[in-house]
Amino acid sequence: MTLLVDADWLIYSACAACETDIRWDEWINTLHLEQADVKDFISSKLAYWMDLTGHSDVVMCLSDYPSFRHTIYQDYKATRIGKRKPLGIRDIRLYIEQTYTTRTMINLEADDVLGLLATGGQYRDPIIVSIDKDLRTVPCQLLANDTVETIHPVDANRTWMTQVLTGDTSDNYAGLKGHGPVTAAKTLADAVTLPDLWDKVVAAYKKAGRPYSEALLNARLARILRHGDYDYDTTQVRLWDPDQDPQMKP
Repeated sequence: MTLLVDADWLIYSACAACETDIRWDEWINTLHLEQADVKDFISSKLAYWMDLTGHSDVVMCLSDYPSFRHTIYQDYKATRIGKRKPLGIRDIRLYIEQTYTTRTMINLEADDVLGLLATGGQYRDPIIVSIDKDLRTVPCQLLANDTVETIHPVDANRTWMTQVLTGDTSDNYAGLKGHGPVTAAKTLADAVTLPDLWDKVVAAYKKAGRPYSEALLNARLARILRHGDYDYDTTQVRLWDPDQDPQMKP
């Protein structure tokens, strides 16, 4: 029984939480970080999650850079360039790699590593630990906000197709203009299967005068990888193709 932890998020949140603003005098403030505090933060979080779930094994999942999404869309996450990150991230990542069992896969973000490991049958009763909404596009067990939820395939596909319509401003892909969560929900309302959901998405893009290729690009950007989407030997991603996906067959 294994916890698959979004280590990117855990490292970022731990470093941010442990930063201290020190005021030296009327004119000088500095940020300070004690790495020991960050390590304690991480170990206490892991202990809490293990106690909460009863799972004793932990795998820390980390991102490689750049990811395949940068290859298919050059502006992916471009809005994050130049933004300050919390102190100590690089050193704490190295500490994580030296201290815990970790998994990193070439060309993949931590989310994709989590999705592959959760759906690939490599671990018994895996639970993903992350607050990232993108993980709700993966059929899995998900621990978010101290509650373990089961994300069923139907719900995972609906969330995925919803993001194809709404886009994701934090990752800098637009989706379909005019489609926020409410409009997207109305667009997909009576669709259940993945073929029906995809037909609704394509029809919405067409109605808005947008090409099929744009809908497909957004679907590939929004899809967190699942079992079968990655070739471990060649380290190449099998980009989602509705003509090849077994779920799309009648």
